[in-house]
Amino acid sequence: MTDELKERFQQLVADPPPPTAVPSEAVFARVRTVRRRRTAGVAISAAAAVAVVTVVAGGLTDIRSGPPVSGQPSNKAATTSPPPPAPPKIGATVTLIPTVKGRVVTMKVTVAGTVLVPIGADDHKPLPTNVGLIDLGLGSDYSYGDGSEPGGSDGGAITCQGAKIRKTAKETYTLLDGPHVFTKPGTFTFTYRISFCGGPKGSFTAAKTAKIVVR
Repeated sequence: MTDELKERFQQLVADPPPPTAVPSEAVFARVRTVRRRRTAGVAISAAAAVAVVTVVAGGLTDIRSGPPVSGQPSNKAATTSPPPPAPPKIGATVTLIPTVKGRVVTMKVTVAGTVLVPIGADDHKPLPTNVGLIDLGLGSDYSYGDGSEPGGSDGGAITCQGAKIRKTAKETYTLLDGPHVFTKPGTFTFTYRISFCGGPKGSFTAAKTAKIVVR
């Protein structure tokens, strides 16, 4: 270092250049800078906290999320299929509707229910199921209660042994030997019976009576 440079350096150290700004303003500027940095840091921390709360809240409202406590019962629906419906009960009902005109009576019969289809005694096969309920009967009989000859039908060569197919139907028909003519006035009891396959004993009978008043 030359003597000239040493002299200038000593002058600078002994008499430093005046400050370009007021010292208080420089200090305040540094304070503001620090505060801005702190404020920015607080904002970032607050945003991170909001993000965490949002994630947690979203997890709580998710319909697929379970409760945080273990051992809670599950709300999932049972995956087992419902049991098949029970077959209709074996049985039949009879409804009688007499029409009286003087001493002449016409009888309408309605049979409804569930029966077993009988088996043919010769071919050992079930009878056709596309027939009426009366045709699947083992036989029927009826009486007007006035001493006249009773009527009815025969089921033919059929059996209930081995019958398994169920038939549910309703059939209405008018007695073929009608109209019936009473010989005298009075109150008479009409009785109707029909038998089918089914029931604990292998076959059962459905019966009905009706009062007929003849004047």
